[in-house]
Amino acid sequence: MNRREVIARISATASLTATPSMAAVSNAAIDAAFNYAFTLFEFARLSQRAGGAGGEARTPAERLNRLGTRRGLATAANRGVTAPNNDTVYSSAFLELSGGPLELIVPDILDRYFSIAFMNAFTDNFAYIGTRATGGKGGRFLIVGPDWRGPVPSGAQLIRSETNDVWMLGRILVTGPQDVPAASAIQDAIKLNIPVGRGPNLPILAATDDNLNGEKILSAANEVLGRQKRLTGQAARALRMRHLGIRPGARDAFAGLSPDLQQAWLAAAPRGMERLRGRFGREGRAQNGWTSSSAITGNFGNDDLERATVALGGIAALSQDEAMYFASVADAQGQAYDSSKSYRFRVSPSGVPVDAFWSLTMYSAEPDGRFFFVPNAINRYALSDRSPGLVREPDGSIVIILSRDPPRAELGGNWLPMPNGPLRLSFRAYLPRAEVKQGRWFPPAIERLTDG
Repeated sequence: MNRREVIARISATASLTATPSMAAVSNAAIDAAFNYAFTLFEFARLSQRAGGAGGEARTPAERLNRLGTRRGLATAANRGVTAPNNDTVYSSAFLELSGGPLELIVPDILDRYFSIAFMNAFTDNFAYIGTRATGGKGGRFLIVGPDWRGPVPSGAQLIRSETNDVWMLGRILVTGPQDVPAASAIQDAIKLNIPVGRGPNLPILAATDDNLNGEKILSAANEVLGRQKRLTGQAARALRMRHLGIRPGARDAFAGLSPDLQQAWLAAAPRGMERLRGRFGREGRAQNGWTSSSAITGNFGNDDLERATVALGGIAALSQDEAMYFASVADAQGQAYDSSKSYRFRVSPSGVPVDAFWSLTMYSAEPDGRFFFVPNAINRYALSDRSPGLVREPDGSIVIILSRDPPRAELGGNWLPMPNGPLRLSFRAYLPRAEVKQGRWFPPAIERLTDG
């Protein structure tokens, strides 16, 4: 299908919807539509920034259906995706399935944790390959969109998405810098193949630059929704919001909308972003100064507010069977972290109830609501049960020191540098056991050690 045919298809889809008017639409209704649209916008934004192997400059179409690998652990230079981990190497691809299936080859990975998550355009994790999901077994997989019909090749397993746009994100555990070459070799064994005769890649064309506004958010959402022949799953709910400007396939988001409705969308964006910034990290259970990720993280159902909140502050979060996330912005006394102070985090001798690994990660809290690593003298952004040089107490406990300046030399391996300014701590528990998922275990409180 060429670009002219794509435009014709989108225009035809848009013509099926009635022209919306303001008709006494409330702020609450527009805010709900914004929540629904924002995740689709964020998915589109990241898909347009996707890279291929080697990081070469590519056209928008060439960025799709191409497996990209990050060979080393994330650093302060990585600012593409909010709240990255510092525990795994990533293999990532944005898949576009309207032209037909793709074939994925994954080796057996039995000696370390790994997961390959498949997210639809709404960032719901709809399939996994990995340590938990497949017992570490790989295989041959056929990845198809919602409308594909055909025979599944012998020996292949079918993975079907309810949207033609999919984000495939693989995580492979690294035990330390010396382990990166071994993890990279595993990445090289993962292959994404494009069958002969498949149709062309169709990129998302809507503007998704960082100077976002309500029109851009609505435009991207409408385009992503229009990339399906049929609206199924979460996309089907768009039909209830036509009067609010959610029109699958509409090329010009504001065309045909009343001036009042256009203004409502422009006003909804800054209001909505402020709402999401204030909510992230506060949506789950709370204890010991930590708040857990919600039970629906990674599979959000109809909760668009939770979906949009995670899209801003922690997009691509795994569902709780795979990982639990805990956030902290204040110490055990409820006071915001202050980089002029020093803090202590103690993991008991019994450890953390997980079947994979845990980590404690430091982020700066950016004004736009996203979270990134900050450069520091030792290039350390996280500590975990695998960190080289970590010193245990005589009873087997682990004491991590959080401070701007290094502690005494014998505790250097237990130092997690703090940035200046607002920050957020993240505790990750991979393959959490029942007591973690049920809220019966929380990370211990972080204690202030000095007054500076």
